[in-house]
Amino acid sequence: TRVPIRNKKGTGIRNLVMYMEEEKVFSIEQVTGMLLTKLKETAESALKKPVADCVISVPSYFTDTERRSVMDAAQIAGLNCLRLMNETTAVTLAYGIYKQDLPTPEEKPRIHTDIEPTCCTYYL
Repeated sequence: TRVPIRNKKGTGIRNLVMYMEEEKVFSIEQVTGMLLTKLKETAESALKKPVADCVISVPSYFTDTERRSVMDAAQIAGLNCLRLMNETTAVTLAYGIYKQDLPTPEEKPRIHTDIEPTCCTYYL
């Protein structure tokens, strides 16, 4: 679902969100924590067991402050974030972890592309 969010002046990095027909003020960490809580519930439902530990991927251009914010959001969601991983590393690992054999000399390198509204990333 899309939620209209607008910054509230004088509150630092906080956002006004319509929730239960009222305007509520939430921090970025709280909103992200809500999203991670829903993802946790979905995973627990699919796995039929509790989920406590996780690894979260973030864009490689995230600053240390943004990475700490994601870690705080994971804590709000009741998740123990073992590690933050760059998205590019996560995609490459997901591709290669199930590949049992080494590439032959004839095989061409793989290029992964991440196209977003504000940037475009290519990696081998």
